[in-house]
Amino acid sequence: MSQTTITITTIHKPTFIEDLCKNINTYEHKDTDILIIGDVKTPPIKDYCKKVSKNYKIPILYLDIEAQENSLSDYQELLDLFDYNTPDRVILGGMLAYLRGCDRLIAVDDDNFVTENDFVGFHSITGTKKMIDLVESPVGWYNVHSHLTEQNLNTFFPRGFPFKYRQTHYSEKWHMEERKVIVNQGLVLEDPDIDAITRLAHPIRAMGMVVGYPVQFGLKNTWSPFNYQNTSLSREMIPCYFRPKSGLRNADIWTAYLFNKLAEHFGDCITFGQPLVKQIRNIHNNFDDLDVELENNKETDYFVDLLKRIPLNDYKKDMSYFELLNELISYVGETLIFEDKVKENPMIASFVREYKTWMEIVGSLC
Repeated sequence: MSQTTITITTIHKPTFIEDLCKNINTYEHKDTDILIIGDVKTPPIKDYCKKVSKNYKIPILYLDIEAQENSLSDYQELLDLFDYNTPDRVILGGMLAYLRGCDRLIAVDDDNFVTENDFVGFHSITGTKKMIDLVESPVGWYNVHSHLTEQNLNTFFPRGFPFKYRQTHYSEKWHMEERKVIVNQGLVLEDPDIDAITRLAHPIRAMGMVVGYPVQFGLKNTWSPFNYQNTSLSREMIPCYFRPKSGLRNADIWTAYLFNKLAEHFGDCITFGQPLVKQIRNIHNNFDDLDVELENNKETDYFVDLLKRIPLNDYKKDMSYFELLNELISYVGETLIFEDKVKENPMIASFVREYKTWMEIVGSLC
């Protein structure tokens, strides 16, 4: 098994992987392979993937529905967690890569196109301990999209950033410290990941990184959402990553907040910046996306405030991320009941229940 596995799910012919393979070869990453998870709507692409693999001498494994079921025949409960015709099947690919022994997982969407930057090289920060520029905000939140230049000089925030903290003005502090990186998210040019309400208010086009900022930076006692595109996870975080169906389009954002809480406790960090990709976004109906995001956005403020005030000091630092995540999710569910907030926050209650199921199933595999 290669050290780094790139996972993709698609319902299209993934022609973008040729540029990805060129990039991998340009920077001579011999320890990288690609795992593509098909879906019901995916056209026949097995021969195409074999051809690309042969041309670029990079291992590419394509699994259609039948192959997925065969590969995970001993893990039926895991298979049953993922519906057909959903991008969440990429998480299934991530767990398969984990079970096959990968050390680092990089997830990309099928509308992400690599730039001239060293894609795998920049993501190789994940799972390492190194000196890194860290930003610390006195309000505990930081807009990582402030590192991108926008065509019309608009300010914009990552999808799922709590609305109550978007109007907060602050003076961040920067530190250079040694930290272990558990997650790296590369920023997205052209059409970055933002809320549907922002897309409807004004189009956003990200042109590049602001000159003078570090090419990669981490967060210290400060949170930001991240999604699952152009994102790498260290091996220990792969079984922790799940997107419950009940969270709808923003389930990945709530998962990111769980990771922010855990990283802060362990003194590790989540990084942002390079590698940049360009997103030529697949067709979406922004009004439909807004309907799906709305309930999650309403409950996000309570969810993040609850997470912020959950005390983890009594938990030992030598616990694994998986063990502490299990405790954290239980704490969220118990606090929701104790504060009599279940009726006001039904999505959080469902999110917790589904995540607990994931933890039970995955825990039996790991």
